[in-house]
Amino acid sequence: MKAARGAILAIHGLGGGPYELEPVIEALRQAGYEVLAPTLPGHEGGGRVMPASRWEQWADCVDRAYAELAERGPISVVGFSTGGTLALGLSVRRAVQRLAILAPFLAIRYTRWLPLRSATAVRWMLKVMPNVPRRGPPVRDPAMRAWVARQERYATFSLAATLSALELIDRIRPEVSKIEVPTLIIQGTKDSVVEPAEARWLHDRLGSARKRLRWMERSDHLVALDFDRAEVVREVLGWVGDRD
Repeated sequence: MKAARGAILAIHGLGGGPYELEPVIEALRQAGYEVLAPTLPGHEGGGRVMPASRWEQWADCVDRAYAELAERGPISVVGFSTGGTLALGLSVRRAVQRLAILAPFLAIRYTRWLPLRSATAVRWMLKVMPNVPRRGPPVRDPAMRAWVARQERYATFSLAATLSALELIDRIRPEVSKIEVPTLIIQGTKDSVVEPAEARWLHDRLGSARKRLRWMERSDHLVALDFDRAEVVREVLGWVGDRD
């Protein structure tokens, strides 16, 4: 059965859950889209320790969700952070109508000029600790920071999962120029988790003839939840609804 306006696959980020995209997901549903927002393996529930998981498991989950939506008509994909990296990979393997990539995870913030690659540093850290304590939610809006803190979040980050996310980036980067799907990129200028400059890198290297980069001047990493969330929602709704 075809969805009223189309089908949307929403993919959350590393260590998070669908709540990271909740305002966007809710707005899309209210606009008549069928939205599927799976929880990636290793991210179910909350608790003290985040389980180890790998990008292949996440990609398989995304592929299954895509197959579930396939009968509903053309599929657009909204991906946040590592979910954006997964969305880029999905667009190489499957037919995707539109992409909306929020705060793309292509490099960890403040690591661009380090002598060691991030993956090398994480491998060394893994030898002495499998998990690291999680800091407060990366969102500037105090009300939304408190809201995120009440969600089911792990108290730690799995370094094995982080390493796998970095390995996924290494696989996706060479594929970017092959991606011809119309793509919207949204990036908070105050992002304290991923390197904001990588949003420009992605925009410039995409093979898409139609692409747009929007900067959110008041937002940290959780850009769909921060001060600019109403503008993020408008941008995503306008992008996936544009059929030109």
